Amino acid sequence: MSAELYLNFKLYKRIISRLDVKNGILVKGINLEGLRNLGDPEHFSKIYYNQKIDEIHFQDIVASLYNRDVLFKIIEKISKKIFVNVSVGGGIKNINEVDKLLRIGADKVVINTAAVKNPKFLKKLVDVYGSSTISVAIETAKIENKYEVFIETGREKTGIELFKWINDVQKLNVGEIIVTEISMEGRNMGFNLDLYKDLRSRIDTQLVAHGGAGPFSNIADLFNKTNVDAVSIASLFHYNNIKPASLSEYKGSNAFVKFLKDEDVVGTSVKSLKKYLLSKKIKVRL
Repeated sequence: MSAELYLNFKLYKRIISRLDVKNGILVKGINLEGLRNLGDPEHFSKIYYNQKIDEIHFQDIVASLYNRDVLFKIIEKISKKIFVNVSVGGGIKNINEVDKLLRIGADKVVINTAAVKNPKFLKKLVDVYGSSTISVAIETAKIENKYEVFIETGREKTGIELFKWINDVQKLNVGEIIVTEISMEGRNMGFNLDLYKDLRSRIDTQLVAHGGAGPFSNIADLFNKTNVDAVSIASLFHYNNIKPASLSEYKGSNAFVKFLKDEDVVGTSVKSLKKYLLSKKIKVRL
C-alpha cells in the first residue's frame, strides 16, 4: 500500500456493505437467526458498487457449521465486474483456502471460528500474507454482565471474555477487527455506543462496527463519539433494494417482501448515508 493510499485509508471513514450468503443466495435474519432469502448476491453487490460503497464483505454463514466450500465461485465471478475492496469470511480453515481466495479476487480474508480454535493459524496467516490482508471477526453477547465471545455464526459460546480475546488478537498484529454485538444484529435500532467506546480504548488497529445500523444519527454518533474506522451494514442497504414493480420480478423470497411491507421496514442507499455523514462533518468518500 502506497503512503498516499494509507493516508487516505486513515483519514476517511469507511462504509462497508455486508452480504450474508447461504448456498449462493443472499440471506438476512435477526440476531444471526431466522434467515430469509433476499436474492442474488451479484445483483446487490453491483448496486452497492455503483453507489460508491467503500468495501463489500461476503460472509458464508453456514460454511463453518457444515464444512461447505467458501464463496469461491461467487467471488471469482463478481471480482471481474466490480472494482472495490472485497473481503471474504465464513468457514475459512486452512491456508490453501486463503491463498485461493486472494488469487481469485479477494483483497482481505476474515477469520473468526478458526482463529478462536487455533490462534497459531491466525498468526501464520499474518506472517505469510501481512496484516493488511487479515481481519478478525468477533461475535459477542453480554452474559451475566460481561461480554463473551461466540463462534459458529453466533451459535456457540466459548467462555472467553471479549476484552481478553481482543488483547490476544492484537498481539498477533492483525490489520482489522470487526465486532458484532449479536443482540443488536439485524434490528436496525442503532449501535451500542458504550461498547464501541470501550473497544476503541483497547484497540489500536482498524476497528469495524457491525450489528445494529439504523438511524443515520446513530451512525454519525458512532463515528463521532467512538471513533471507529468503519461501519459494516447489511439490512439497512438490502431493504432499500427490494422494491420490484411486481413480486414476479423479484428473484428472492416473496414472503420476505411481504414481511417488509407488513412491518413497514425501510432502507436507505449508500449515497444517502454518505451525504448525511458529510453534512455532519464526517469524512467519507462520495
